[in-house]
Amino acid sequence: MRKIIIMNKSILTAAVLAILAVGWILTGQFGSKDADGKSTPLEKQAQALMKVRVADLKAIRRVETVDVTGRTEASRMVDLRAETDGQVKELYAQRGDRIAVNKPIASLRADDRPAKLAEARAILRQRQIEFSAAVKLTEKGFRSETEKAGAQARLDAARAAVELMEIDISRSTFRAPFDGTISAGHVEKGDYVRVGDVTATIVDLDPILVVGNISERQIDKIEEGMPGTITLIDGSTHTGIVRYISSIAEASTRTYRIELVVPNADLTVRDGLTAGIQIPVSSTMAHFVTPSVLTLNDDGLVGVKTVAADNKVVFHPVDIIADEPNGVWLGNLPETIRLITVGQEFVIQGETVEPVQGTAWIAPVGNSLA
Repeated sequence: MRKIIIMNKSILTAAVLAILAVGWILTGQFGSKDADGKSTPLEKQAQALMKVRVADLKAIRRVETVDVTGRTEASRMVDLRAETDGQVKELYAQRGDRIAVNKPIASLRADDRPAKLAEARAILRQRQIEFSAAVKLTEKGFRSETEKAGAQARLDAARAAVELMEIDISRSTFRAPFDGTISAGHVEKGDYVRVGDVTATIVDLDPILVVGNISERQIDKIEEGMPGTITLIDGSTHTGIVRYISSIAEASTRTYRIELVVPNADLTVRDGLTAGIQIPVSSTMAHFVTPSVLTLNDDGLVGVKTVAADNKVVFHPVDIIADEPNGVWLGNLPETIRLITVGQEFVIQGETVEPVQGTAWIAPVGNSLA
């Protein structure tokens, strides 16, 4: 009997303890303590806010450019050719010299040109006297109109002979057709030149041209008068203006030639240099981010998640404008956003979160203006 009583007490004690334990669990009176020393209920702990890392971003202006590899060219280049025969008597400029327009480069020996000019002028004077006499005699009726016309013709021929000799003498001196540089000299003192022989090559390097070829997909974006930036092989940059766009494609490449005019007063830019051409064609406000912040919503739209002023998560669909090696450009976003950079996959639209400020954000390498 005594054993039965002891056993019943043990069972009763175990039952009481079980009931107390269940009651304790159901009342939620266990866990951490609050500021007043009271226990925090399990339900309250389950409602603790999710922490996400954020970065405050502001849209920047992105400039879309057409990039082309080109080369520099002289804006003008001519081969100065002899227009009369003769032996070179003097050289006034050498290869590499700067030369102003109409300045002499070389001259031929005069030979018999002055004598022929003197003869032509003497004949001209004679023809003038003959014509004057013919006019007077015709007026008095001693000469016919036909004889007067013949005198007029001989006078005109004499004038033409004088003019031809003066032109031939002027051609015996080779002059620069424009301000430029002598890139090559083809004659030396004592050389004999004939009509058509090249005597010098003159180039104009101010301004200088930068030429390239644009694909048929991009040619419609370019217009004459657009500014462009030129980067030379040594890293120096220059600005120019589009002055020419070809309307006919090159048959082999299906590309179109464009030319930019670049000031070159100090002649530091030489002909034939490799040059990178950047022509801005449009600009827009956009955000530059790493691809890892992109996410999908339930409808499969690509976008980013941000934290609003009330700390609620907001999903923004985005337009991917362009990508670069270290990030992507996003459009269709507010100018200023608090972007979730870590934890975006663990929160949903409308959820209240606890934002934690992240480190400084990445900056784009190019294609943007402050």
